[in-house]
Amino acid sequence: MPRPALAIADHPPHARRTSAPRGRTWTLLVVLLSTGCSAGKAPVPRDEGIASSGGGMAFAGAPPPPPTRMMAVGTRGARNVAEQSAVGEAPPPPAGGAPQNAPSQPVDPISYLAYAFGLRLELPGDRLVGVMDRHVAACRDAGLRVCQLVSSRRDGDPTDTMRGTVSLRAEPHWLQQFMQTVQGDARNASGRVTAQWTTTEDLTREIVDTEATLKAKRALRDRLQQLLATRPGKLSDLLEVESELSRVQGEIDSTASNLAAMRTRVMMSALTIEYGTTAHAVASTAFDPLRDALGAFVVALVESSAALITAVGALLPWGLALTLVAWVWLRMRRRRRARRAAAAEAPAPREP
Repeated sequence: MPRPALAIADHPPHARRTSAPRGRTWTLLVVLLSTGCSAGKAPVPRDEGIASSGGGMAFAGAPPPPPTRMMAVGTRGARNVAEQSAVGEAPPPPAGGAPQNAPSQPVDPISYLAYAFGLRLELPGDRLVGVMDRHVAACRDAGLRVCQLVSSRRDGDPTDTMRGTVSLRAEPHWLQQFMQTVQGDARNASGRVTAQWTTTEDLTREIVDTEATLKAKRALRDRLQQLLATRPGKLSDLLEVESELSRVQGEIDSTASNLAAMRTRVMMSALTIEYGTTAHAVASTAFDPLRDALGAFVVALVESSAALITAVGALLPWGLALTLVAWVWLRMRRRRRARRAAAAEAPAPREP
């Protein structure tokens, strides 16, 4: 265990008288060596200073330092100090415990992603309308800041086949809960989810470029406003500056609108729900032959009617012409017969 203080005064009186010059010499050697060792180390605090008295030295104030920095008086102590100064010591670590040249942690880049989700539901025809109306009402009740209804449409007959579509945009956290509710509604209505998909569009580059463009255009607008307010000139020059200022302001408004639209796509995800019903198995198979026969009859009737109309249209002009020729020929034949009959009935001339 290291002694709290080392001093030559601990030796007997006779040893002090006989070895005083020798002790001073070793003390001076120790001081010089410790000074050389402390040149490449951190300075010693004041409360750990060295106190010397007469022919000895002692550490005062703070508790004893670690054994590697202890210094002793005498031949063995001087040899240890010389070996420590030859080998050297690494500088103490900083107070926080982390290395001074530790690399800084990289900052994650910001990404702007626009998500779009989709669900396809298969429901009974008599329950599709009620389920669809509940989903539309849930979006409207949430408010425009949370959910925005984009479109809603349905068509068909609930007793046979019906289709519907709902498109909306909503806050991501609310949308995830709403999608779980939609799936639960489908199961409760004796339906099922037949398809589910997710698409992602990276808008990071577009948003960053648009922000930089908007910043540059706003700076240009400020310079033009300052030039128009502080720099007098000709009327034509002022009119030209005002025209350029108006053009830049229009571009700023258009760019800001595009930026707001892209940020809205990032902040609010899109959801498309497709509703559908299918006919029962009996209705789709038992009456297939009758439906096919009726379809073939209708097709044949339509095709034959079309062929007849085409034939009448092609023969009608020739029929009219032939009818006219036949009428003229019959008329001439009747006149000829009438003349022959008149000639036959006329009396013959008498002979004198």
